[in-house]
Amino acid sequence: MAVLVTGGAGYIGRWLAREFVARGVDVVAIDRVAPDPSQQLQLPADVEFISGDVGDRGALVKAASSRSFSAIVHLAGIVTMGCERDPDLGMRVNLGGTHNALEAARLAGIPRFVFASTISVYGPNVPQPIVESVPIEPMSWYGQSKIMAEHLGLYYQRRYGVDFRAARLAAIVGPFRVAASGSATMYTSQIIERAALGQPYEIDVDEGAATPICYARDAARALATLATVESAPSRVYNIGTCRASAVELVAIAKRLVPGAQLTFKPDPQLAPIARISWPWNLSIEAAERELGWKPAYSLETM
Repeated sequence: MAVLVTGGAGYIGRWLAREFVARGVDVVAIDRVAPDPSQQLQLPADVEFISGDVGDRGALVKAASSRSFSAIVHLAGIVTMGCERDPDLGMRVNLGGTHNALEAARLAGIPRFVFASTISVYGPNVPQPIVESVPIEPMSWYGQSKIMAEHLGLYYQRRYGVDFRAARLAAIVGPFRVAASGSATMYTSQIIERAALGQPYEIDVDEGAATPICYARDAARALATLATVESAPSRVYNIGTCRASAVELVAIAKRLVPGAQLTFKPDPQLAPIARISWPWNLSIEAAERELGWKPAYSLETM
């Protein structure tokens, strides 16, 4: 079995490659940016890397046709603040890039397509607990681009028979996390990591910020499961580990590192977006019931 992973040299891509390799699955990673040898989290040595951009349909079709793949896992995209700063770029990459990847799957005859979506598709007044069928009213360009990409994937399933599956991932948390174009939830990783490294950190959200989070290894397990499980009848699944607030994370960091230098300095553009998800209670019952997936970690064990 082999899978093609777009954005494969990115943060989630490197965790996912490790998960696939541990399961005995061959991985080909395609990314516009080559793996950085200075990064502490590396792609496994036996992963094949291809340089390519999701904006280049020809490059994706060539990669998708390079061997017999059982699935494409589409991770490549622009995150929250990158989309807010340049909505045109966000739409070109997050929607246009998904279109190119879906076409590559169709033309190369790859039967299964797994899409990394986001809980940012939900809006500020979403009913609780959040199940996948609630009204979708995103309040960010990132969330809007992702729900449009989901709909496109479901269209490919209806029209062309591509087995489309999506993971609406909670905010990704884990060591060595970098979000090049800016994430509204970087604080969920940075508070603990900066404290552990003895580095001061100005938290760019306010004290009311909170969100469902997903540990990187749990996200990798969920995406790998979606790529390999025989059936995913609901097609779209919430994926998360637990819920965390900025204040809770600061308290944990200071308990582990009593001298941690953590202060709040909200970014005027980012903080309001981060505040949208503070009351959210994410239901992962569908993933547990239909995929047999559940988080392996907790807020204390991540």
